[in-house]
Amino acid sequence: MKKLLPAILLLLSFQNHSQSLVLTKAANEPVAGDTKSFKRFDSSGVVPKGTGANMNWNFSSITQNTAVSSSTYVLPASVPSATAYPGTTIVEDQGNSSYVFYKSAASPTTSFESLGLDSPNFTLTFTNSAVGAVWPIGFGYSNTDTYAGNVTQPVTGALNGTINTVGSGTGTLTLPGGQILTNVLQIKVLNTTTLTSGSGFGTITGTITSTDYNYYHSSQKFELITVSYQKQNLSSIAGPTVSSSASIRVNSAVVSGLNTQSIDDSFTIFPNPCKNVLNLSIESANKPNSIEIYNQLGQSVYKNSFESTINMSDFAPSIYFLEIKTEKGTLRKKIIKE
Repeated sequence: MKKLLPAILLLLSFQNHSQSLVLTKAANEPVAGDTKSFKRFDSSGVVPKGTGANMNWNFSSITQNTAVSSSTYVLPASVPSATAYPGTTIVEDQGNSSYVFYKSAASPTTSFESLGLDSPNFTLTFTNSAVGAVWPIGFGYSNTDTYAGNVTQPVTGALNGTINTVGSGTGTLTLPGGQILTNVLQIKVLNTTTLTSGSGFGTITGTITSTDYNYYHSSQKFELITVSYQKQNLSSIAGPTVSSSASIRVNSAVVSGLNTQSIDDSFTIFPNPCKNVLNLSIESANKPNSIEIYNQLGQSVYKNSFESTINMSDFAPSIYFLEIKTEKGTLRKKIIKE
């Protein structure tokens, strides 16, 4: 019996790990029409970020501030500067003319990588892309990638770095407001970036070291919470400068108490694919207000108050994204017009 007990415990441990959340390309990689929004939070105490299996991360005491960030994913054809980033398959529009360019790759591995970013204040083009994910990602996952590129503003210089992504923990997470979610996956990302600009005595070298703790749950496509730590070291003829920062951002959907999965379950569309009339059904408790349809470029092609049917006979055959705004949140569905 003494010999069997360790084996039984090991088997139970393996079963627990095998049932933990796994991120996949199909479920978690962004596609055109996806949107995400995050609200900033502050903490006066210790922020939970322990790693390992069966952890308990309690964020119920953090407080919301006024900062909000949001993004929409669009096809590269809708962003003129995408031509400067060959291979781009999807673009994150962060607003204010700021874009991040990504490539969804199938070979040699199924991966999602960054090709660069373009904004009024900063432009970066990777010559060796930064791989953020090699699907699937679960507890115990680890991937290290080196990247390099060129910065053209606000200074001109060469950039290189290393990004290490680890499936670092599983457990239970308590959201602000007290909602408890089980089977949460923690992804830890360590990123070290060095930028060198100028030459000789005028050389400026900056190194940024960041550590992000991202928490995922099956109810949301994007992360629930991200805890970020960053340290910046700047070396120049004037001497070294060191600064540090920390931030907490929470998915707006869960901040408002919205459980996207449960609301989506009350929302049905049929037939899908559709040739002529699209029928919509949603529980009255969700009180729909408006409806909008976007094409694959992220452009609005239909907007109206909520209706139970939509005539799509004049729509060109393609993939569209249906968005319904309710008093409890926003619902999104992909629809196919034949």
